[in-house]
Amino acid sequence: MSERNEWERDLVVWLAGRRIEERDGGRPTHPGFESWRAAGELEAGAARFAQRVRARVASAGLGVGLIDHLPEPVHADRSGTAPLIELGVAAGTGRELLEEPCDTRVALPPGVPPGRYAALRVVGDSMRPLLHSGDVVLVALDVGVTAGAVVVARHPEHGYVVKRMGRPGAWGTPLGSLNPAYPTLMLPPGSGAVIGRVVLRWCGHAPSKPRLAPAP
Repeated sequence: MSERNEWERDLVVWLAGRRIEERDGGRPTHPGFESWRAAGELEAGAARFAQRVRARVASAGLGVGLIDHLPEPVHADRSGTAPLIELGVAAGTGRELLEEPCDTRVALPPGVPPGRYAALRVVGDSMRPLLHSGDVVLVALDVGVTAGAVVVARHPEHGYVVKRMGRPGAWGTPLGSLNPAYPTLMLPPGSGAVIGRVVLRWCGHAPSKPRLAPAP
């Protein structure tokens, strides 16, 4: 069974469990259902499914590479570096991102194609589980962006945001969050702009490995 089919099967099983629970005022029709629900299997199954969804989003990366530590700052303007701009500080509708004062740069990792880049520190949790507050993302400024890409955009009301770009339409371009607690923003035509595509993330939030207790 393919990974996608297995994922869809889990969703169907979970939804079927919810449907059975709601039937007949919540009274189960299967003799073993009450004990299954009492044991917390329904909630546990839903939690496992949500965890698998989050894990697959994070592992897929949406085309964004991962370095599992934060970058070392470089205090020199030289080739092979990109300016490090604090995204939370740069947020605003009347200022250009690349005009922000910047005294700190980061070294570009090996294998990054030539081009113009900017490094930005993420603020907030709207893109969890892919991005965490405090992560640094590398934005390619000279590449084309398509629907599904993670981008940095200048929104007329919300300032600079890191979002997943949807398919542009007559009403504008949707900018979605991975965290379902945040609504989708709409970038109106001719208002604001997509600055560039996020191609890499430096993340220092990897879970620490458990330490083994010393042998007695």
